Amino acid sequence: MILYEIPWSHYCEKARFCLDYKGLAYRRIAVSPATRREVRRIGARGLVPVLQDGAQVVEGSDAIAAHLEVRQPEPALVPRDAGARAEVLGWQRRLDEELGPDARRVGYAVALEHPRMFLGSFLATRPPKSWLNPVLRPVIVMVLRRRFEITPARIAESGARLRALLGTLRRTLEGRRFLVGDRLTLADIAAVSLMDPLEIVPEFVREPGWAPVFEWKRAIGRAHRRPMRAPWIGGAAPDGRLVEAT
Repeated sequence: MILYEIPWSHYCEKARFCLDYKGLAYRRIAVSPATRREVRRIGARGLVPVLQDGAQVVEGSDAIAAHLEVRQPEPALVPRDAGARAEVLGWQRRLDEELGPDARRVGYAVALEHPRMFLGSFLATRPPKSWLNPVLRPVIVMVLRRRFEITPARIAESGARLRALLGTLRRTLEGRRFLVGDRLTLADIAAVSLMDPLEIVPEFVREPGWAPVFEWKRAIGRAHRRPMRAPWIGGAAPDGRLVEAT
């Protein structure tokens, strides 16, 4: 299997987490954020992640999770019980539709104000490629603002939804290790992966009220050795590289 990805994408991390949890072998191919030519040439629309499994091309982290559940049922991502299954898939749908886009928008809004946060993601860290960073950064900023609607009004809307969602997560997790049932499911994988951009957003990561949710997210990340962004609790802005959990 081949996973086409943008390495720092939180949706791509969700797909990787599913593959790793299943214990499946796969090869990773980095996709150019500008052209997406790597996935377009295999017939995909240009979105990531994309999984190529033999002759099958599966687009999107939700479709990839569903494909993997059929391909290798154990360990299961989704419970067999109908009620628990509906709950897990309901969580995934809400997290994909709200947490993913909103966390990306507020995360990019912070990153756009701190050039160092683009290092290791959009901008190179070493010469000779790093010599182009001063030229590339203004172009990248313009494209990101337009593509993801990074405006004051949209950022405020995303912030309000995120506060409501984090409140729901906090209440759901009180006295529990997992969102649904007594073992890791796709709901937890989606939440842990898609929350990651919030680690660099001071409004959220430094708020004591959300600390239990972030601690839960990091604990699962460490337990499954997931790469995560370093939380920006204080000091200078971190760069954009993901750090392997230890």
